[in-house]
Amino acid sequence: MLEKTILTIEEPQVDFDVLCKAVRMDGEADPSDRAELGRMLAEALAVARPKALFGVAQVESVDETGATVDGVRFRSALMAKNLQNTRRIIPFASTCGTEAEEWSKQYADDPLAAFWADAVKLQLLGLIRRKLNDEVRRRYFAEGGDMSAMTPGSLAAWPLTQQRPLFSLLGGVTPDIGITLTDSCLMLPSKSNSGFFFSAESHYENCRYCPLLSCPGRRAPFERELAPAD
Repeated sequence: MLEKTILTIEEPQVDFDVLCKAVRMDGEADPSDRAELGRMLAEALAVARPKALFGVAQVESVDETGATVDGVRFRSALMAKNLQNTRRIIPFASTCGTEAEEWSKQYADDPLAAFWADAVKLQLLGLIRRKLNDEVRRRYFAEGGDMSAMTPGSLAAWPLTQQRPLFSLLGGVTPDIGITLTDSCLMLPSKSNSGFFFSAESHYENCRYCPLLSCPGRRAPFERELAPAD
């Protein structure tokens, strides 16, 4: 069984100016809107406990259709390609937390407030992801060495259904950090993510195979001729 480490941020801190930028609220916004957003943020931070878990898993075999990791079979030619020269991965899951999710439900019937609440939860997810990334790098990746990541559902070549074997590999995600997987393989709380870290000879980015050319978050050029088939 995977030996897991659980991370929690007990007193999360979110920069209000960063949150305002995320919801496109500039300095000329209605003061009452800024005050309400600030109130909501303070309310959320009082209860929020973002969480993550991770562990080390051994890559047992790789073939052209996928890989077997700690006895769990994954089906993805792209995953197989990325793990050809790797003997271990660091599977993970992280979330804004069930506490923040419960807090946000009170705003579900107000579209604007619901949008702001989602933005707050996304900031909380960002906090725990940064803590997760820093801890995993410190423990398992040499300074300056490559630390790439794959996340199910980010590309057709590693579809969302691969959440099932990933959660099986992680084991007990719901009791550990509260994330549940729906029948359609979506995670709840919705501001959650999962995947695995690994070392690559050439740093891997999903963007290389993503056809959304206008995406403002693009970190690598699209390689159409190398894009793997599903």
